[in-house]
Amino acid sequence: MENKTSSIEETAFFSQLMHSCSVLQLLRQVLMHSHHAIVVTTADHTQGYPIVYANKVFCEHTGYELAELVGQSPRILQGPGSNHKVIAKITPALKKSGYFYGSSINYRKDGSPYPVEWNITEIKNEEGEVTHYISMQKDLTNLKRIAEQIKDTNELFKRFYAIQAKENENKIELNKQVVETIKTNEKIYSGNLRSSDNVELFEDAFFDFSPGEMGALGNKMQKTPISAAEFWQESPIAQDDLISLTESIRELDAEIGLAEALNNRTNYHTIANYMKEVANCLYFCVEFNDGALIIDEVANALSQLESTESVPTEMLSMFNRDVSDWIDSVFVLKNAENIFSGENNTVAAGNQLLALLK
Repeated sequence: MENKTSSIEETAFFSQLMHSCSVLQLLRQVLMHSHHAIVVTTADHTQGYPIVYANKVFCEHTGYELAELVGQSPRILQGPGSNHKVIAKITPALKKSGYFYGSSINYRKDGSPYPVEWNITEIKNEEGEVTHYISMQKDLTNLKRIAEQIKDTNELFKRFYAIQAKENENKIELNKQVVETIKTNEKIYSGNLRSSDNVELFEDAFFDFSPGEMGALGNKMQKTPISAAEFWQESPIAQDDLISLTESIRELDAEIGLAEALNNRTNYHTIANYMKEVANCLYFCVEFNDGALIIDEVANALSQLESTESVPTEMLSMFNRDVSDWIDSVFVLKNAENIFSGENNTVAAGNQLLALLK
């Protein structure tokens, strides 16, 4: 009954929307201005689901012009490294549920491979017949880069830790720093890189190493100063990841502004969720693990609070301002003389806030 009511409400709201905007115009705006890669195919699986439309982002990701894609099967993006076991599941899943989600390796027009995840959804006509499929795709190149970086550092740290533990027990502090970095890598791996859908893409980038009962040990290693301009030359961030990050911080700004106005009637769980979104976006930049982790810790502490509990909203606002200023200077204005200065301010403010929340 609830699903039926929800469907009626959605139809009513959609009909109201159509009074001010035609279906064609709405679809055009969604397809053309989305920051996701979108491709539309026919429902004819016998011909390999011929492409009828691909938006600009999809063309940029693949290197093909729209005219080159129309009429072709998405199979032209497959190659020797593609996950054919996953691809073989597409048609059966679409016939059964009208939806499919998966990840694989695609190949651009120039032959270069890139990891990608996608979802496919059916489109029906008024008679309920499936006429097309629409797919939204995400380039995972940046995620793959992070996995490879973590693989390199973890392998190095694993060897280093084993040697140091055997040779000289007096070098405890250095060993603690290594363990802390490994723990950080593990958290990023478990929380952001490894899922049931991405595991085959990234499984070989990690080894099984757990610090066990080591606890929170050591201090963070000193980071070499680097300007925002240098950072963007060496580590470009995918546009959709950048949009997700900036949108998340703006939503967090708005929610904390509301918290200041409401004072003691604050929904800390909502703020915590927005903070976690910001942290998850930052995990895509392996350089900013410390900042992402402190934001995550503050979010976890806030999520444990009841709405009636009193929290110094001025401290919460100051912490959020440090986060916002840091992100703006690195990702929006790109004018930071040292991208880690704002992160250091965020970590310091976060630790102060955590001390008050505990």
